[in-house]
Amino acid sequence: MRKIILLIFFVLLSCEKVIDIETSFSDQRLVIDAELTKNIKENFIQAKVIISKTAPYFAEEINFINDALVQISIGDKTIKLDFNNEKNYFFAEINEIDYDNDYNLYIKYEGEVYLSLQKLLKIPKIESVTFGKRKSLIKDEVEMLITFTDPPSKGDYYLWKFGPKGEGNKYDYLAARDTYINGNQFTFSFFIDKYEYFKNDEYVTTELFGITKDCYNYLNILTSQAGAQPGSRPFSSANAIIKGNIYNNFNPENFPLGYFRVSEFDYFSISKKNAPDGIFN
Repeated sequence: MRKIILLIFFVLLSCEKVIDIETSFSDQRLVIDAELTKNIKENFIQAKVIISKTAPYFAEEINFINDALVQISIGDKTIKLDFNNEKNYFFAEINEIDYDNDYNLYIKYEGEVYLSLQKLLKIPKIESVTFGKRKSLIKDEVEMLITFTDPPSKGDYYLWKFGPKGEGNKYDYLAARDTYINGNQFTFSFFIDKYEYFKNDEYVTTELFGITKDCYNYLNILTSQAGAQPGSRPFSSANAIIKGNIYNNFNPENFPLGYFRVSEFDYFSISKKNAPDGIFN
């Protein structure tokens, strides 16, 4: 198997339709960020659902919803998610691991029902993450080299997440596909802000998730519209509304914003102590 080393990769394309809608604040919608993730080394799934409402452009606070009914069903099993008041999201651990059948999301809020379904996606493991020696045009950035082996099946899509481990930190995201690397070991370069990433932590973590083609297209539009601002909530003040994969069962025109994804994930942490001499001096 040949090893491909590229420094710029994954051409980001998008074909999702952007729906232009007047965004006066009277057009308030739910924002649903729902994910089911399974560590490839563990035998359970973590379900996390954040529900809020769109807000005016200059709003400083997010209007979280804590009184919805949120459930995940798989086969004849239904799991209710409980709201965590400290973290402002609904959460549950799910022991049913099924790669063949759909995981169904059910949300009931103010008399309306929101639905979506997705299959659990498998991913390859991250083989290594090291610091590189190339310099960025931005002096505060440092290079990371990430290696993994893409499965031989065509049409794999990935979401990479880079940042300090833990909630509430700044992250960078990269949506990618395997068009030119299918079935090969692959090393790519990614530059991070060495001061921002290591400000409060010695380690930085690289995470890998599987995503569908539709999610890939959706994320590319979302990134371009939001200006690729890490940690931002672009739906809260968007000039154009992007329809995700969650729909309103009773009132289709009142669809929510956001997305539901279900995937395995892997992560690799690296310490700044492993950096070549001089990088952090």
